[in-house]
Amino acid sequence: AARRAEATLHDRFGAFFGRYDLVLAPTTAAPPPLVGAMLDLGGLATDRAMVAACPYAWPWNILGWPGVNVPAGFVAGGLPVGAQLLGPSNSEPLLLSLAAQLEADLRWHERWPEPIAADSPAV
Repeated sequence: AARRAEATLHDRFGAFFGRYDLVLAPTTAAPPPLVGAMLDLGGLATDRAMVAACPYAWPWNILGWPGVNVPAGFVAGGLPVGAQLLGPSNSEPLLLSLAAQLEADLRWHERWPEPIAADSPAV
């Protein structure tokens, strides 16, 4: 069923790129889960949790179209969050070029989260 829907999805999403070069979207819908938060989930429950956490990423995975994740700051507790640059088929050069420009301009290599104390509940 998914393969039968691909052409329709490509056409529907592809029409958007007649007017726009790319999509900027959050990487996740919520702050990152704590380490081990999904440890006891089975396969299907893990898949559902990941789709819920990343609702903006899975359509691109289904389409097979490129995307690149870039740093977007830190949430309370110091965990990093990202943004996605998403494009149509064969837009890898555009996405990588834009990500490289953002990396150079925003100097990501100089930005680090604040250390979390070993006794913090977030660890």
